[in-house]
Amino acid sequence: MRYIGFDMGDGESAVAAFEQGSLIEPVVLPLCGVRSLLSAVGMRSGEIVIGERAYTDALADQLSVRFKSRFTTDPASHEDVVRFVRGVLRDLINSGAFSGDDQFIVGCPAGWDAAARARYRELLLKAGVRQPQVISESRAAFLYAKYAHTVALDMDILNESALVADMGSSTLDYAYIVDGRETGIGTFGETALGGGILDAALLRTAVEASRERRQIEAVFEECRSWYSYCEIEARRVKEEYFTRLACETAPVVKKTIRICYDGVQKLMLEMNNDLAQRLTASPLPELNGQSFTQAVRHSLQNAARLTAQRSPRLLLLTGGASRMPFFRELCQESFENAVIISCPEPEFSIAKGLAYAGWVDDNLRAFREAIQKEVTPERIAVIANRAMPSLLPSVAGILSDLLIDEAVLPLLEQWKRGGIRTLEQLEEQLTARMERVLASPMAQEALAPAVETWLEGLTAELQALIDPICDRYEVPRRQMKLNLTASGAGHVAVNAAGWAGLPAMGTLLGAVVSVITGLLCGGSGISLVAAGPLGFLAGAVIGAVASLLGWTALSDLLKKADLPLLLRRLPVESRLRSQQNRRDMQKKLLDAISPEDSDFRRQLSDGFSRAFSAHVYAIAQAAEIPIE
Repeated sequence: MRYIGFDMGDGESAVAAFEQGSLIEPVVLPLCGVRSLLSAVGMRSGEIVIGERAYTDALADQLSVRFKSRFTTDPASHEDVVRFVRGVLRDLINSGAFSGDDQFIVGCPAGWDAAARARYRELLLKAGVRQPQVISESRAAFLYAKYAHTVALDMDILNESALVADMGSSTLDYAYIVDGRETGIGTFGETALGGGILDAALLRTAVEASRERRQIEAVFEECRSWYSYCEIEARRVKEEYFTRLACETAPVVKKTIRICYDGVQKLMLEMNNDLAQRLTASPLPELNGQSFTQAVRHSLQNAARLTAQRSPRLLLLTGGASRMPFFRELCQESFENAVIISCPEPEFSIAKGLAYAGWVDDNLRAFREAIQKEVTPERIAVIANRAMPSLLPSVAGILSDLLIDEAVLPLLEQWKRGGIRTLEQLEEQLTARMERVLASPMAQEALAPAVETWLEGLTAELQALIDPICDRYEVPRRQMKLNLTASGAGHVAVNAAGWAGLPAMGTLLGAVVSVITGLLCGGSGISLVAAGPLGFLAGAVIGAVASLLGWTALSDLLKKADLPLLLRRLPVESRLRSQQNRRDMQKKLLDAISPEDSDFRRQLSDGFSRAFSAHVYAIAQAAEIPIE
C-alpha cells in the first residue's frame, strides 16, 4: 500500500508518497514537472490546465488562484477546487505516479469545522479521489516532525511539550503536543491569516501607485483571470525578496507586468525593505484594520495562553510562509524559553506529514480491529471462569458481612421496636435494602481489595492475548501494558449492582430469616420464645401449633404474625454477628454461587468480560506508533 499526501495550498501545492513498511521518509512527487506546483487552475480549449500552464503560454480562461482561502466563504471557489484536484490526479496518473490502489490523504486547516471538512471531502470525491481522508494540516506537521529523519529534533524535548506552527498562504495552524503522544495533540489556528494576505497587499499597493490605476482596476473588475495572474506575480516577487533577505541586508526585487486585455497596461511590482515594513505594519482590510504583524503576534500570544499550563519547550516552524524572518522573531518573542527549529523544506513538510498520517491511521485502525476481533468477551470469560474459584470465597465472605451489617441489622432493630410489624414485612424490606446496598459505592469499595488480588493473578494470562497483536502492528507492548488494579490507570471493577434478585441473594435472605424464626422457636419449634409467664404461654401455643401443622407451617404463621414487642427482645444481633453464624452464612452463600452454571457466576463473568473488553479497547484507542 502506498499513501499519497496531498497538500493543496493556497499559494503552492505538493504531493508526497510513502510506501507501507518503508524505512525511507516520504518522497515528493513531481506535478507538471515541478516539486512545488503553483495552485492555479484554468481552462484552455475545454481542457483543465493547472500550475504554470494555466497562465504562461497564454492566459487560461477562468484562471483562478487562492481558491482554498475562499473555500468557507465563497461557494464559487468549490468548482475551482474540483477542477484543480482533477488536474492534479490526471497528471499523477499520466506520469505513472498514482494508481487506483493508493490511499489519498488531503490536508485542511485546523480551524475548519466538521461541516467544512465534510464538504471538502465531497468535492474531493466529485473530483475523482477514491475514499479520500481529510486531516488537519497541523496534525500532518506534527507527524512529519515526529517521524522525519531530516528534522534534527531532540526527542527528549519532543517527549515533554512541543508546538508546531504551520504558516501557509491562507492559514496559521498549530499542533500542541504533550508527552510526545499524538493522542494528546491539540489543534487550533487561524483560518484567515497567511502569507497570501501580503500578496494581495503588495498587488494593491502597486496598482494604487500606477499611473494607469483606473484602467488596471477596470481590467481586474471585468477579468478575474488577469487579477489572478498579477497576484501570482506579486507572490513571486514577495517570495524572492524574503528568500534573498536571508543572505542580503537590503534586497530589491522588481518586475514589470504587461496586462493585455483592453489595450496594454504596465504594472510595476517592487519589494524592498521599506515596502516590506509598510506592508507588514500597516492596517489591512482583510484583517479588520489590524496589521499583518499585529495579527500574527496576537495569534502567537493566544497560542502561548492556550499552552501556558505546560509551555512548549520546542517550537517547530513549517509551511512556506514560515521562511519570513519576522515570523521567527515574533515566535521567539511569544515563546522566550522554547527552542525554535525550522523545517529544512517547509513547503513539503505538510505533504510528507499527510503521507505519514495515512500509514499511521491505517496501521492503528487495523490494530484496533484486531484487538476487538481477537480479545473477545468469550475468550476473556474462559480465563475468568478458570480463575473464579480463587475469587468466590472472598466475595461470599465480603458480601455476607456487608449485607448483615448494612441491611439486616438496621432493619432488625426497626422490627424489634415495632416499626416493622411482621417478619414477612421485614423480609420484603430486607430484599429492597439488600438491593440498595449492592448498588451503592460501599459494595464496590468492599470488594475492591479481593478483586485486585484476583486481577493480579489474571493479568499475565490476559496480557498474553494482547502482546502478539502489538508485535504484528508495530505498537509497543508498553503502550498496551495492563494495570488493572484500583491504583492503576486501567482499573477494571467487579460491579455488584446487578446481583440483586439472583438466587444467591435469596439464599442469604432465607438464612437470615431462618435465624430469627429459629430463635423465636428455640430452634425446634417447641421451646419457650421468652422468659416469664407470657413466654410460657406463647411457647405452649407455638408447641401446639407445631405438633399439628409441622415446622414449615409454623414458620409461615410466624412470618405473618404481629408479635408483641416483648417477644421480639431476642439476642438476634449477637447470633447474627457471631463467628459461627457468619461462617455458616458465608458457606451457604458460597455453595449458592460456586456452581459453574449458577446465575451469580455467569453474571460475574459476563460483567468482568465486558468491563475488561471496554478497558482494552480504550487503551487501544490511545495507542500509537512510537517516536523513534
